[in-house]
Amino acid sequence: MQSNELRASRCFRRLAAVRAAWVAGALAASGPASAAEPANSASHLGPAAAPSEEPAQLGYASPRAALIPGTPGMPGGIHLMLNGFGFLHNSGLGAHVIANQAVATHDGGATIPLLVSDWAMAYGRDSRGYVEGLAMLNFEPLTVGPEGYPELGQAGEGLWDAQHSHQLVHQLAISVHPLAGLPGWHPENMMTEGRADFAVFFGQGSATIGPPIFMHRASSPGPTVPRKHHKGENPHETFPVIGTQLRVGDTWFESSVFSAKELLPSDSRNLPQVGAPSSIAARVRHTFGSWLELQVSGERLRDQGHGQPDAFQASASAYAWGNVRGFRFDGLLDWAADVADAAATEPRHSAQALLAEVAVRSPSRRDTVWLRSEINQREESAAAGGGVTSPWLFETLGAERVVLGGASSGLQLGLFGEATAGVVPEALEAMYGRRVAVSVNLGFHVFGMWMLDGDLNRMTHHGAQ
Repeated sequence: MQSNELRASRCFRRLAAVRAAWVAGALAASGPASAAEPANSASHLGPAAAPSEEPAQLGYASPRAALIPGTPGMPGGIHLMLNGFGFLHNSGLGAHVIANQAVATHDGGATIPLLVSDWAMAYGRDSRGYVEGLAMLNFEPLTVGPEGYPELGQAGEGLWDAQHSHQLVHQLAISVHPLAGLPGWHPENMMTEGRADFAVFFGQGSATIGPPIFMHRASSPGPTVPRKHHKGENPHETFPVIGTQLRVGDTWFESSVFSAKELLPSDSRNLPQVGAPSSIAARVRHTFGSWLELQVSGERLRDQGHGQPDAFQASASAYAWGNVRGFRFDGLLDWAADVADAAATEPRHSAQALLAEVAVRSPSRRDTVWLRSEINQREESAAAGGGVTSPWLFETLGAERVVLGGASSGLQLGLFGEATAGVVPEALEAMYGRRVAVSVNLGFHVFGMWMLDGDLNRMTHHGAQ
């Protein structure tokens, strides 16, 4: 009998062929650049061409170097953002019912309205560069119930095949830069850091694990949360998190201690969930030529609560971005692993995940196409027999057109569609009644971004240029 791994490998090769066809079609439709022309030619690189229509905003123009999930550094000024996705979702599961303990069920074949990733944030830093702060509210506790929203293959915080709501106080943190007054450690201007920087931060937020732009990354403009959400990436809502960041040139050395407490659907998400900072994480990352960031990181999770075992997690990623003939390209390759402790009489489970995604934007940034491939070993629920199954496979294609607003107003409205083909492991086929399911999202995306300098004058957002 063929092994699950061999069958999964063949399924992934088939999905890879589909992905190659989608990439070719997306690039052919994205503009006049010929596929026969050398994409890596130096003549094709550089600033975006002047668009023929008002440009839209790009919230995450480069990997962030500070607390803010957007413009890196930004010494001095105030930065405001808001976001929301409203759409119709169908999981493509027919008669299958998504059922989790003690919460409402989802009809896997029904089309339902969703409002997710609806958040607002404010960030500020004094012009001397000494102090910065971030407050971010996520309104999903008001728009998503404890049962989460359907997402085939997802797992986390007591839910399977559903993405949990984030916490209302999503991030609330302060960072102090005690060496900002020294030559070379002082910001050069409102948008440029010095040659080096040292910071100490505290609050509710992210531990130093995984790509710093994850989950806020330009390579994924859509609302879907990758299934590797809980393997080697930012816990995102941990309290407290206490850490340090040292940057020397283009290299960052980061570490943090934090609470790794996991929530259940019955836990309130209206207030931060306090836990002892008994877990630790460290990350090293380097930027090459303002177009490529590499990072490696690892963490030891302790006291996750609710009977969850302690665990080790690791992450490695490469994030690339740049302009080719005015078109903006973003790409992320991200691997992560979770290795849980086990009792002496029980086997030790480990789960890995690999994510590859790319986004292409028109010179005006008003049109975007994105693709994502994912292989994910899910840690299964007791209802599915527990343990770790052979890989789930996913392939996503999405597109968005900004139809109203843009950079001049700071507020824009886009219409988008996204489809994901998922391959269910053979061991779970009987439970789902199928091996392949196609989920579909259709709706709107609201995004707003305003940047002010130290005198509260409006600043041009470089991501729109």
